[in-house]
Amino acid sequence: MKRAIVYLHGFNSASLDSHGKLLTAKEKLAVLQEFCIERDVLLYAPNLDYRDFQGLIEDLLFEWNQLLDQGYDVVFMGSSMGGFSSEYLAYKTGARAIMINPAVNPSTLLPQFIGVTANFENGEPYDWQQSHCDQYAKYEQELAANRQKLDLTLLLDLGDELLDSAATHDLYQAKAPVACFPGGSHGFEHMREALPLVERVLFGEEANPVSRLN
Repeated sequence: MKRAIVYLHGFNSASLDSHGKLLTAKEKLAVLQEFCIERDVLLYAPNLDYRDFQGLIEDLLFEWNQLLDQGYDVVFMGSSMGGFSSEYLAYKTGARAIMINPAVNPSTLLPQFIGVTANFENGEPYDWQQSHCDQYAKYEQELAANRQKLDLTLLLDLGDELLDSAATHDLYQAKAPVACFPGGSHGFEHMREALPLVERVLFGEEANPVSRLN
């Protein structure tokens, strides 16, 4: 069976440069690309605009269907806001999701970025407003009300300076494997160490990452 990772970057970031090439200067993307090449996994990592979450989800569902039609088994994988998006896509599709330092409550996390005027990664103009934050409340409520079992795996850096990794661990530990890595940052600095877990999710080996907080 052919396998694919749909990788979703975080808020106001990017996975591709202006020429559509993967930003391999970002270590986690370089490591992920190397892994995908070695294991013959398709890596699809589009640039995303979180100002229109409904449109973003519709586009990704279209791509998911295209990959299914081509015979791919698809895993969603995302960092921060990409982690939240991956969980929502798992909820909508039944696919597996790997969530990296996920933003659990975007509607309350993202107001701190109101007034941002440029993309953090490439400097392109970007205008973030309260209405962009407010749109996420209904998606958070959908996930909170969901009672179906989702196939999730969480990867957390305990040194995350933006999100409370201990609170995220506690929130998910009863419903998903959670792997915690000492130190690191919100950007996640342990992709290479996490590859055995990624491989298990992709290829079906029994996933049993150690959940620990120290």
